[in-house]
Amino acid sequence: MNTEIDIILNMYIDVTNNIEHIKNSRTRILKIVNDIKDIDNNYFDVYCNYELFKTYLNMYNDSEEYNNLINNLETLKKFFEYEIKNKCEHEWTNDLIDIDPDRSQEICYCIKCNITKR
Repeated sequence: MNTEIDIILNMYIDVTNNIEHIKNSRTRILKIVNDIKDIDNNYFDVYCNYELFKTYLNMYNDSEEYNNLINNLETLKKFFEYEIKNKCEHEWTNDLIDIDPDRSQEICYCIKCNITKR
């Protein structure tokens, strides 16, 4: 069974990898676009002039959209870093809470952060 920190670490690793992948992909695509511009024929205009191809080459062309994507992922990464650094080492305790004057219910919660178990 995974712990909270295991899951947060997995998300952190995934976001970090995605940021790096997107940055590398953008660099590669921009190089391809420049290579196409530098070629001395119209091959790509004639034979590769379809929507999917254009979409691929323009994937990261919009700097604002690209920057927003990277900024959002960086913010998420910082959130995970904070959570990893400040993760509570739970101390679980059982307690009774009053549901109404005649009934109580047992709960289990962390005495440090008040997270309850299901």
